[in-house]
This record gives sequence, C-alpha cells and structure tokens, in this order.
Amino acid sequence: MKTELASTPQADSPIRDRYCSFVGLDCSGQAQRLVALLRPYIDDPARTNGFWQLFARKLAAESGPKHDALFLIHAHLNILREQLEMHDDETALALLDQIEIECC
Repeated sequence: MKTELASTPQADSPIRDRYCSFVGLDCSGQAQRLVALLRPYIDDPARTNGFWQLFARKLAAESGPKHDALFLIHAHLNILREQLEMHDDETALALLDQIEIECC
C-alpha cells in the first residue's frame, strides 16, 4: 500500500495555518496572568517547594534555555494542576483549564 504525501497548495487555494484558531485568544496574556497567580507559591517561603523553585528558575532562564510563560505552562500542565489542587486555588485552576483548552 502506497501512502501519498499531501500536495503543495495551489495558488488559488487558501493558505493553511495550523495556528489560525489561536487568533484573538491572547494566549501570552493569559499565561502572564497565570504566572502572576502563581507568584505567591513561588515567592512565599511558607508555600514554596522544590517544584515552584524549579519553575521560577525556568521562568528566569536560570535553569536551561529561556522559554516563554506559555511554553512552561504547557510543559508543566499536570504538575501545575496538582500543585494548585493541593491549595484549592479555584481561580488559578480555572485559568489553567482555559489556557489548556484554548492555547495548548
């Protein structure tokens, strides 16, 4: 059985852009708002832990390459959810869910 590759778009066909559905969602803004909600966990010595410390280093590009907040949220989605559930942070969890649905 031979698999055919998709043909190159013709001049009169619409340009296909896999990110077109992200238009108007302000994923970067949502990510920055979530990071602001995470700051109390990162910055408060009574609430921080090894994960928050690592996440902070990644945000500041102290641990590995510099990535934007949206990438880091996407890469750590499950542990972020777990950490926020431990603190019953419904506001941050709702925003995390929105980011996952709309931006990841």
